[in-house]
Parts: sequence; structure tokens; C-alpha cells
Amino acid sequence: MMRVEVLGTSFQIETDEDPAYLSQVLSYYQERVAEIEQTVTTGDPLKKAILAALLVTDELFRTRTETHAENADEAIGNATEELIRVIDHSLESLDDLD
Repeated sequence: MMRVEVLGTSFQIETDEDPAYLSQVLSYYQERVAEIEQTVTTGDPLKKAILAALLVTDELFRTRTETHAENADEAIGNATEELIRVIDHSLESLDDLD
């Protein structure tokens, strides 16, 4: 069991996750909530929680997109290197025929 406190609300969650990991996740989310509290005028804690969740989700999607692009670049690089090897081998085979 772990106690969670966010925006004046406190509750306990039961999970199999490592408590240290959950503390990091909660701390990260609380930082995002604090950012939202500094930038919005609403006093509604639910709206603040939703905005913080959207901010974290945006970060997740951007990270996934960047990771996907990096993986695609790596795959293209690997395919290019393989094509160069095939072409080099083919050219060597042609030289052997002469």
C-alpha cells in the first residue's frame, strides 16, 4: 500500500510496483501539477489534475515520436549499409569474371 497525496486529496493505492519507482512517478506528476498551478487561474483541483495529466501525456507522445524517428533512422542506416555491402560484393564478383 502506498499513500498518494495530490491537490489536497489523499488516498491509498495497492500495487505490485516498487515503492521507490512509484514515489518517482508521483513526484514527477506533482512537479507537473505545480507547473500547472503556476500558470492557470482556476482553483478547481480536478481541472488542474486533468491539465497536468495532459501535459504528462503530451511528453509521453513526443518522446514516443522521437524514439520512433530515431529507430527509423537507425533502420534506414542499417539497410543502406547492407545495400552497400551487397553492391560491393557484386562489383567484386564482376571484377573476378574479368
